[in-house]
Amino acid sequence: MTNSEAALQRQDAGVHPPERADAEARYADPDAGADVEWIPITELDLSHSPRSEGESGEHIRVLAESQADLPPIVVQRGSNRVVDGVHRVRAARLRGEEAIRARWFDGDDASAFVLAVRLNVRHGLPLSLTDRKAAGTRILCEQEDWSNRAIASAVGLSPKTIAALREAVGRPGGQARIGRDGRVRPVSIAAGRERAKEMLLREPASSLRAVSAAAGVSTGTVRDVRDQLHRESEVAIPAQRRTPATRNPPAPPARTPRAQAASPAPVTLDRSAALLRSLRTDPSLRFNQSGRLLLSILAVVAIDPQAQDGLVLALPDHCLDFVAELAQVSVQTWQDLAVRLSERRSAPPGRGGRR
Repeated sequence: MTNSEAALQRQDAGVHPPERADAEARYADPDAGADVEWIPITELDLSHSPRSEGESGEHIRVLAESQADLPPIVVQRGSNRVVDGVHRVRAARLRGEEAIRARWFDGDDASAFVLAVRLNVRHGLPLSLTDRKAAGTRILCEQEDWSNRAIASAVGLSPKTIAALREAVGRPGGQARIGRDGRVRPVSIAAGRERAKEMLLREPASSLRAVSAAAGVSTGTVRDVRDQLHRESEVAIPAQRRTPATRNPPAPPARTPRAQAASPAPVTLDRSAALLRSLRTDPSLRFNQSGRLLLSILAVVAIDPQAQDGLVLALPDHCLDFVAELAQVSVQTWQDLAVRLSERRSAPPGRGGRR
C-alpha cells in the first residue's frame, strides 16, 4: 500500500484536517426526534424573518382554518427568536391559542439565519427569488469562506447566480473555500494539480482516488496530471534512443564514481523553501518518525543568508574550526545523498530501494 493510499485510509477512518467543517450539518434542521416543548406565544420573537415583504396573510388564514395540528416550530435558544414557523405562530394566535410546540436550535444569529433560509426554501411557503438573492448576499458577507455551491444549496439558487452575487458584493473569499461536504478546497486547482504532480512523481503506482483525496482535487484532474507526466517523459527521451540502431553502436559511457558525480543544477532559496513547505504537508512524512527526522534535517536548506550571518557571528571563536570542519563533511554527505537519490529515481521499478 502506498503512502497516498494510507493517507486515504486515515481520511476514511475519520481523521480529517482540523479546519474541516461540515457546511450543511452545522445548519441542518434540528433532529425530528428532539424533544418538543410548549412555549408561550407571547415570549417569542417574530422580528427576524428572511421575507422582505413580511408574512402572507392568506397563508396564515389557511393554516388557522385547517383542522391539522401545526408542526413544531424552530426557536433559537436564549433569544427565543423564531427561526422557522412564523406563519404557524401567527395562525396559532389567530386560533386563540396561547402556546405552541417548538424545538430548540443552539447557534449564533448567523447560523440561525442560514437555517431559516434553508428551511423556508424547502417547505411551507417558499421564499421569493428576491428574498433568496438577498439571503445569498447576506450569507456571502457572513460566511465568505463558503463555496458557491454550499451557499447555493442553502438559499435555493444556482452556483452561477451565487458567483455573480459574490462578484457584485466584492466578496472573493480566500484561497480556499468550504464545500457542501465540509472539505476545504483551493479556489484555484493550480495548487492542487501541483500537489498531485509531486505525489505521482514520488509514487507513480498510486491510485487516482488516493491522490485525489490527498491533493484535494478530482480524480479527473489527477488523471490529466498523470497523462501530462507521461507526455513529458516521452518528450524527455534522449534523441539517441529514438534513432535507428547502427551496426557499430558507441560504447556506453563509463559510470561516474559517486564521489565525482556531477552536482545537480543549483536551486534558489525560494525554490528550496517552497519544496520544504510541500514536504511538510505530506502525511507520508509527517506521520512517521523517519519522515519527521528527515524534515528537521532538511530545514537547514531554508536558512537564508541573513540567518547564516547571525549564526556565524554568534559562534564562539574556539568553535570556529570544529564547525567549519563539520560543515565541509556535511557538504560531502549531502552530495553523496543527492547521488543516491538520483540513482534510485532513475532505477527501474522494484530496484534501488523502490517499493
